[in-house]
Amino acid sequence: MSRYNIFLLLFILSVVAAVVFMVTYLNAIFGFVFHIDDHSGADPFELLANIFSPAVLIPGLVLGLSSLAYRILGIVYVAKSKTVSDGEKALWIVGFIIMGFITGIVFLVMAKGRKFVE
Repeated sequence: MSRYNIFLLLFILSVVAAVVFMVTYLNAIFGFVFHIDDHSGADPFELLANIFSPAVLIPGLVLGLSSLAYRILGIVYVAKSKTVSDGEKALWIVGFIIMGFITGIVFLVMAKGRKFVE
């Protein structure tokens, strides 16, 4: 597998995990809010059990790990590239640290043409 494909795979895994995480998280929150009328009082432990359920935590963990992995790979690929100037390397690294998702998209578009990954 090439470096570009590894980065692409981790980025796609991160996006899918983000979507699954948001859907399950919002489902847990809204499910609790809409069923609050069924109870005589709101049970905060039920809300915590829904928010911290495995259906929410596992996609969150996958999201965090895959996001960290593609950011680290992007920084390593840019830092090792001979075709990128030092000032541009610094901008890429700061971009991956601060705005990882947007920088990841730009990296995927520009990586092959700029020879960031061989």
